[in-house]
Amino acid sequence: MEPIDPTISRRNFVRAGALMGGAALASSGRADDAPAPGAIEQVTLGRTGAKVSRLGIGCAYFNRDNVTPDDVGKTIHRALELGVNYLDTAPAYGTAEEKMGPTIKDVRDKVFLVTKTPDATYEGTWKSLKNSLKKLQTDHLDLVHMHNFGDENVWGDDDLVFGDKGAMGALREAKKQGVVRFIGASGHLHPTRFHRAIDSGEVDVLMNAVNFVVRHTYDFEHKVWSRARRMDLGLVAMKVLGGARRQEGGFKMDEEHYERAFRYALSLPGLDVAVVGLENVAELEKAAATIARVKPFTPEEEHEVARLGLQIAATPEWKTAYGEPLT
Repeated sequence: MEPIDPTISRRNFVRAGALMGGAALASSGRADDAPAPGAIEQVTLGRTGAKVSRLGIGCAYFNRDNVTPDDVGKTIHRALELGVNYLDTAPAYGTAEEKMGPTIKDVRDKVFLVTKTPDATYEGTWKSLKNSLKKLQTDHLDLVHMHNFGDENVWGDDDLVFGDKGAMGALREAKKQGVVRFIGASGHLHPTRFHRAIDSGEVDVLMNAVNFVVRHTYDFEHKVWSRARRMDLGLVAMKVLGGARRQEGGFKMDEEHYERAFRYALSLPGLDVAVVGLENVAELEKAAATIARVKPFTPEEEHEVARLGLQIAATPEWKTAYGEPLT
């Protein structure tokens, strides 16, 4: 496994350190000073030229029964106050898109709106796009990912996927019509499958599962992202806090690893956005405040985080945390 380049890590943290100023919430959720309005840094998303926030909201938790459209609106409005404009959702997230719609309608020009298509066919992708547009109450989408692109059961037929009768055919057409601005591929398994997306020259952004544990198994950082950087693709991290302890709604890092997980993600060369699943304003402010105070790893800390990640990756819960294959 390649070590993290400490020089690159520190350069990335100089960039990340400007996200927010002052004290905010501690990792335990304790409130100190509130994050400053508009304090989160925006960067250019790879070759797209779009300006996006370094922190993105993963909207899957908006699907929960206890989360109302009003709750979603409060979270999105607070995010915009903090400078967070990157919203990542999907049809697979149940009612999330529908709950977001009333707020998106009012703030559409202020957000970078991301959704996904779960279908490899032309007809299925267009159907998915139209449903998302209706639920989100918008006439265009900033970025649409081919969802879980590592799943060969769905995306394994390259001739179909990238041909005129496949998902890429629909996305190309939607892009020409102004319905979709950029095309992406997301996924958390089968890293080498993403080489096909990169080499197509038509995929603008990748979103992959990266954290200091699965670096030792899936390792998108080196298997995929090093190649993507040469093409100047936008790079988005998901599963930043994803981990071994299964809770309602998925895997979560234990609290003791919360800040360490952010420090690792923000050290990654070329990272544009770290997407974190958030349910409410308190979780949003906790994530933003954590990013505010993270510092670069010292050489000793880099060594320790690599050792700890390797140790955790060997446990049964983590060996295939996001499914197979790992290659």
